[in-house]
Amino acid sequence: MIYSRFGTQLTLVSKEQDGGGRVHVQVTTQDGTGLRNYSLTDLTADNGMPEINEAVAKLPWKVVESLAARRARKIR
Repeated sequence: MIYSRFGTQLTLVSKEQDGGGRVHVQVTTQDGTGLRNYSLTDLTADNGMPEINEAVAKLPWKVVESLAARRARKIR
């Protein structure tokens, strides 16, 4: 099980990597109020970092629409 550093149970949804190479995960919380982003360093798990790394490796990459595609859409 994966938790925030404050003990909130998290469900991992997707991952993304910033320009500096740091990986962040998008999660839902146990109370289910929206999505949040967490750095891997802000996560804890019952079995430590190996459990976190294994779970993150299985996640899909966050898909973000390209800037060119957004510009190509017509504004109504």
